[in-house]
Amino acid sequence: MMAYHDRMTDFRENTVKELLRSRGVNWKNVLKVVEVGSTAHGISNPDTGDDTDYTVVRIEDLDELIVGDPKRQSMMVRTQPEGLRSRVGDIDLQVYTVRKFAMLASRGNPSILTAIFSPKVAHSQSWFDHDYEQLGKIVASKVAGNAFLGYMQQQMERWIGIRGQKNVKRPELVEAHGYDTKYAAHVIRLGHQGIEYMETGRFTLPLNKPLKEALISLRTGGWEEYDAMTWAKETEDRLKIAIKESKLPEHPNTKGTKRWIMNQYRVTLTD
Repeated sequence: MMAYHDRMTDFRENTVKELLRSRGVNWKNVLKVVEVGSTAHGISNPDTGDDTDYTVVRIEDLDELIVGDPKRQSMMVRTQPEGLRSRVGDIDLQVYTVRKFAMLASRGNPSILTAIFSPKVAHSQSWFDHDYEQLGKIVASKVAGNAFLGYMQQQMERWIGIRGQKNVKRPELVEAHGYDTKYAAHVIRLGHQGIEYMETGRFTLPLNKPLKEALISLRTGGWEEYDAMTWAKETEDRLKIAIKESKLPEHPNTKGTKRWIMNQYRVTLTD
C-alpha cells in the first residue's frame, strides 16, 4: 500500500503558493504536491543538505483546457532565477497538468514514477488520492524499464564524455573528488530503481538502507571514479536482464490511461 496519507511537517506552503501564483496557477486547482529528488530518495548529502524538489499536479480551468498555451502543461518554477543553480534551502517545482502527468507516466518517465511512489506528500486533495494510486497500476509496463535504461545510458555517456560535451554542473565536486559524484549517484540510482520496477511494478522510497548508504558514500567521495563506473555498468547489465525477464505487460494500458485522464476532468469540471 502506498503511503499517500503521509503529510510532511516541513513543507513551506506559502512559498510554494507564491511560486505557483507567479505563473498563474491557482492553489485550488492543485491536486497533489509531492517531494521528489535526493531528499525523497534518502540520499541527500548529510553534511551540506540539498535543495528541495517537488512535483506538482494541477488541473486546468475550462478556458485554459480549451484555448490555453500547450507549453503550460509542463512548467518549471524555482526560487532561484533562471540560469542560477539551486542551493540548500531553495525550492524547485516541476508543475504538470493532470493529462501531461498521466501521459508521461504511461511512457515510463522515471521522474513521474518517482512522484507516484514517493511517500512524502506535501499537499493533496483527498478525492484524488485513490485515483493517483490507481494510475501507478494502470501504466505499469516494460516500457518503463526501457525508459530507465535509456535515461541511464544517456547520462552514462555524458558522464564519460562521449555524448556531447562533458557538462560539469558541480565543479566543486570535481575539484574535491575528481568527478561529479552527485551525478554518478543519480545514474546508479536510476538503474537500481529500474530493476526494482521491472521486478515488482513499483520501487521503494526512500531507498533501502544498504543502497542508500552506498550512494551517500559515493556522493561524499568514498568511491574512486573507476569503481563508480564499474558499479554503473554492472547495474546497467542487471537492468537489461530485469527488463527481459520481467512479468510486466509489454505496453501500458493506454485506453485505461485515457479513461483515467477523462475521469479527473469529469470530476472537477462538473463539480
